[in-house]
Amino acid sequence: MRPAAAIILTLTLCASLTSCDSPQKDEPQPKTLIELDSGWQFRETGSDDEWLPATVPGCVHTDLLAADAMPDPFFGDNEKDLQWIGEKEWIYTCTFLVEDSLLEHDHVFIEFEGLDTYAEITLNGKPLLSANNMFRRWNADIKTLLRSGENTLEAMFLPPGPIEGEKRAALGYSLPGGDRVFTRKAAYHYGWDWGPRLVTCGIWKPVKIIGWTGARITDMTARIMTLSEERARVQIEIFVDPPHAPDAEVFLVDPVHGLKYAGSSDSGGTFVFEFDISDPKLWWPNGLGDQPMYTFAAELSSEGTVMDTASLSFGLRTIELVTEQDEAGETFYFRVNGVPVFMKGANWIPMDSFLPRPGPGDYRRLLTAAKDANMNMLRVWGGGIYENDIFYELCDSLGILVWQDFMYACAMYPGDNKFLDNARVEAEENIRRLRHHPCLALWCGNNENDEGWHNWGWQPQYSEDQRLEIWKAYDDLFDVVLPEAVTIYDTLCYHPSSPRFGRADPRSMTEGDAHYWGLWHDAEPFEILEEKVPRFMSEFGFQSLPSMKTIEMFTSPEERRLDSAAMLNHQKHPRGFALIRKYMERWYRVPEKFEDYVYVSQLLQAEGMRIGFEAQRRAMPYCMGTLYWQLNDCWPAISWSSIDFAGQWKALHYVAKRAFEPVLVSTAITNGMLDIYIVSDRLEEIGGWMTMKFAGFDGKVLWEKTIAVKAPPNGSVKIFSFPIDEFLSGTARFAVVFSAEFTCPGEKPPVAIHYFAHPKDMRLPDPAITFEIIPGNPGVTLELTSSFLAKNVFLQLDGCHFSDNFFDILPDAIINITLDTDIPADEIKDRIRIRTLRDTY
Repeated sequence: MRPAAAIILTLTLCASLTSCDSPQKDEPQPKTLIELDSGWQFRETGSDDEWLPATVPGCVHTDLLAADAMPDPFFGDNEKDLQWIGEKEWIYTCTFLVEDSLLEHDHVFIEFEGLDTYAEITLNGKPLLSANNMFRRWNADIKTLLRSGENTLEAMFLPPGPIEGEKRAALGYSLPGGDRVFTRKAAYHYGWDWGPRLVTCGIWKPVKIIGWTGARITDMTARIMTLSEERARVQIEIFVDPPHAPDAEVFLVDPVHGLKYAGSSDSGGTFVFEFDISDPKLWWPNGLGDQPMYTFAAELSSEGTVMDTASLSFGLRTIELVTEQDEAGETFYFRVNGVPVFMKGANWIPMDSFLPRPGPGDYRRLLTAAKDANMNMLRVWGGGIYENDIFYELCDSLGILVWQDFMYACAMYPGDNKFLDNARVEAEENIRRLRHHPCLALWCGNNENDEGWHNWGWQPQYSEDQRLEIWKAYDDLFDVVLPEAVTIYDTLCYHPSSPRFGRADPRSMTEGDAHYWGLWHDAEPFEILEEKVPRFMSEFGFQSLPSMKTIEMFTSPEERRLDSAAMLNHQKHPRGFALIRKYMERWYRVPEKFEDYVYVSQLLQAEGMRIGFEAQRRAMPYCMGTLYWQLNDCWPAISWSSIDFAGQWKALHYVAKRAFEPVLVSTAITNGMLDIYIVSDRLEEIGGWMTMKFAGFDGKVLWEKTIAVKAPPNGSVKIFSFPIDEFLSGTARFAVVFSAEFTCPGEKPPVAIHYFAHPKDMRLPDPAITFEIIPGNPGVTLELTSSFLAKNVFLQLDGCHFSDNFFDILPDAIINITLDTDIPADEIKDRIRIRTLRDTY
């Protein structure tokens, strides 16, 4: 619901708004909505096998799994033996009853919110529709095909491979990205370097039968015309079909104030209401303010009877992508409610290889974890899906902005009229579905298509004419069709391709957004991230192994080694294990025990990414965003994620939480000088005390200084710098640590910890950690301390999530960690497991 605020409605040219009370009558008949979500069966087309029960929404793989007709595709290397599923035709059928009252409506339609992907639909043996795009809604008039009593609906799903082969043959050559580019289906289903090849099909979203008489509401949206601290002017549009329905009246309902306003339609069936909201409550990204939502309803009436209703929630905010020339090149940042905002977040991929499986609770847990890590933006990557409504609704409530890719990734696409028309409808439907969400920040044409064409060696295999034809198709789709759709149906900015320039182009560091993969793919050192700082980092990353709990999901005990078939099948990058080991040898002592290797791989990932996060934040306002690859997994895997498939936070997610705190203390060495920075997202200046200290791992203080400092609003500043050679003579660098803690009223004290040697060379003492358990309501607090440095403390307790983990305890420091649990304190003491990096030596 929206907060209470004065609503001032005014007469405009497009809508006459007057308060009214509509009389209530029994006729005519209101809209009827029936969801076909039960009674479904399926089997292979042409098979004599018995019909198996099916779930709708669902997909063929989960239906086969539920019927015990296939093994778990995520376990071991079962995936390899299940490719036949995506090569078969499958048929789904449902018998349902229709009452005479439904047939009395003027119109009866069926609507499939999502069909994956090539589908032939029949009703009572009569052809109904053909579908070829999983990202679109499909509907048809079934009034004349329905009969009173029993009806049979069938959906036959065709395998995409043969259809794609025919389209490739008609084009005359293959396109970069393979035959998948001919099909409007989630690209990751064909396999990626973090996910399996599981080519699904099925009715993956709800199926509804809708009956109505006279007219119905088809859409409702809100636009912010002007916004200031004193007043917001809002336009709400309500769309009615058919446009000239006789006796149709549309009302805008303000449920908070109990008011109803009548409107008149323009010639196209659009009812437009404009009004002012005084003292508007602004919607802000996470960390900068609250996320109030305003809710209005629409009623369509005829002769005093409510025929149809709709509701709409929206937030009051302005957002723009600012790209202006400056001395270095061109800016790339988001301005929200007039404030430049540094974006902190990650790239989002689908939560499961089987899209209908995650529920609202799964979405809430993962998105809450993003908020808890101080994120304010997620990028919905273009090889997945336009996410379900619940995703955007949760982002609205959590203050997480969404960079929304259109669903095109790492490929070049056809440019024939049928493909472009299909793409145009797909774009229009999804823009209209999502445009009212305040979380939505940007529409982006594709992921890495432009970079791939110009930098990945795609072009030499084609003739000059073919190259021109392929690029024209690119231009028609990403520079004409998609931006036109955004311009017509939304007010957000459109960005043609991410990144703007490939990393081979020097402009990638001075203009646009960047994907920097010299780290990982080229095995460049972690320290390169302190040099390669772009205007906005929209992708960079490093792999690690998932938690042992997650590894146990897909392996038997004897397979828990790096060279087992199961582990190799869940490492989809061809050089993945070799690269992890290469970097690990640079930084850590490579453990021999498998469980230690898992732990150290996560430390390695987290340390490399921390270097990047802090360098990018220190560089603000030159750099104004960091979105790492990737937040989550679609199956249990060795990947770049910070939260694994089982929902376990890796070390990276805890490090991201610390690096994304609103106030950060960060250190860097430049020309023999140790520089200390304060980075603040706060919109006002904050002042406090910085305590800096050199100490040995044994706790002996070598140098200490406290100074008064001020952090400027929404910026980064170097507050202290001094030479470090005097503290690092001889072997001292292997056993000394620097810390800087900023104490400020009202802020959680941020601490920077800086080491002068890689962990493999550190002379780590046995830390001898002690802890006390302090009961809370709810949960408990662990108070940990150590007489000596405790590096990378890893807490484990089955079924519990810790507020922080993989942290360092400085000598004699006290660290408080909370966990939400009802386990008695004495059981926690017996069951908790505490390990440090020293334990792997």
